[in-house]
Amino acid sequence: MKSTEALDFFLRYVRNPAAIGAVCPSSRFLARKMVKPAAGALPPGGVVAELGSGTGAITRYIISGLNIDPNNLYCIEFDKTSFEVLRRKFPEVRAFNDSAENIEKILGGDLPRLCCVISCLPLLSMPRECVKNVLQNAERALPKGGIFVQFTYNLCSASAGKYLQNMEHVNTDFVMLNIPPARVDVFKKL
Repeated sequence: MKSTEALDFFLRYVRNPAAIGAVCPSSRFLARKMVKPAAGALPPGGVVAELGSGTGAITRYIISGLNIDPNNLYCIEFDKTSFEVLRRKFPEVRAFNDSAENIEKILGGDLPRLCCVISCLPLLSMPRECVKNVLQNAERALPKGGIFVQFTYNLCSASAGKYLQNMEHVNTDFVMLNIPPARVDVFKKL
């Protein structure tokens, strides 16, 4: 990432920390940990939804690490400025400037092909009702065996776990080479 992009990201965080959720974009170490669980869960033609795509720090690794057709990647970003950066960097993906609460509507006819949701949403800084809606809608969108990956800066607990009713927590990884250090939790739909 260019230093001007990192500075721009930080300044947007200072202006609206709740919307941005981090002081700098996710590291490549975090991106790799986020993508790894999806590698075994993605059949040919499968669809991945990335929630809170930001400026594409993890998007890049989803495309390369999963060898996914960019047309099968749905990126949902609420922040308009981040969305515009994302569109410039990745014009080939299906990007939406919308709330992740609308995942089912956004995926539309591709909903039956959804295999994995990779969430980069700052759950700890979002309103509780919004978090509940996002997670329950993502859970409902996933088929049996579908994978949900969430990272958090709360190293002590899986912040998504209390809202996911029909998912089993299958793995936790920690990424210390990220600012700040992060926890990655993986859930599987029952």
